[in-house]
Amino acid sequence: MALVTLDTTTVAETDRLDFWRSTVCDQFVPLDVRPSTGGLVSGRVTAASVAGTPLRRIASVPHRFDRTVRQVRSADEDFLQIALARRGRTLVVQDGREAVIGPGEFVIYDSSRPFTFVTSDCFEYQVCLHPKGALPLSAAETAAVTAITFDGRRGIGAMLPPLLSSLNRAIGDDVPEAAQEAVARTIGDVFVALVRSAVPAAAPENLHVTRARGFIREHIADRDLDPAGVAAACAISVSYLHKLFAEEGTTVAGAIREERLQGAWADLRRPELAHVGVGAIGARWGMPDPAAFSRAFRTRFGRSPKAHRES
Repeated sequence: MALVTLDTTTVAETDRLDFWRSTVCDQFVPLDVRPSTGGLVSGRVTAASVAGTPLRRIASVPHRFDRTVRQVRSADEDFLQIALARRGRTLVVQDGREAVIGPGEFVIYDSSRPFTFVTSDCFEYQVCLHPKGALPLSAAETAAVTAITFDGRRGIGAMLPPLLSSLNRAIGDDVPEAAQEAVARTIGDVFVALVRSAVPAAAPENLHVTRARGFIREHIADRDLDPAGVAAACAISVSYLHKLFAEEGTTVAGAIREERLQGAWADLRRPELAHVGVGAIGARWGMPDPAAFSRAFRTRFGRSPKAHRES
């Protein structure tokens, strides 16, 4: 968690613009960095990392930052990011939405799609870049919450500012690796809570769907669990069960698979299960074929079960 500060005042005036652009791209993700001022560029980035989760603080003069389609296509990083405004006002654009954040407010945005930040005056943000592969969130969930203004003083959003401030105070201390990993998991849990708190509430589930989902959770370890067994337990036909889940925007098999993969995702990061093999974790959740489990896990989360555990 070593703290590094990069400041334009440490380089010659003629080199400051190039230094600043390369600093921003190196410490965040590749961007088009365009200061709005005609004079000397001044800016500062403070950087640290907690178990692979980058933490940044950036302050500068008015800017426009663009993440372009070309930069997305050539990128190898994939982060879900939060920018908490400490000073200034900023327009954020992504996924066809626009949000304006001021001090105490924050926004979620995704490095895997183009975005734009436009600041109207001098600004300062705290930014957390969380690897998307370490979050049990679907693409639909993350796409639904980008470029939405969150209030860091109310509701679940109120958890974020003190968390980031406490991390800033802890950075630089001799924090053991195991503690850093626990902190990174906590940050990830906050991301999940924020995303799921902002996804528009769905209509109440049909009673049969509620019963079906309950049966699935209770019998998830049964490798033979299938739509026919779920329908029989709910005393409805298989065709009607499929119709009900289709109205929820999913399938019965998809609901079973998601429940299994979410459970395995959580177990693979539990320290008390570190001695249990990856294949055994899959079997615990009704996926006894290690190769099929690994393929399904990689498809869902973008990394193998082994890589997820090691991360």
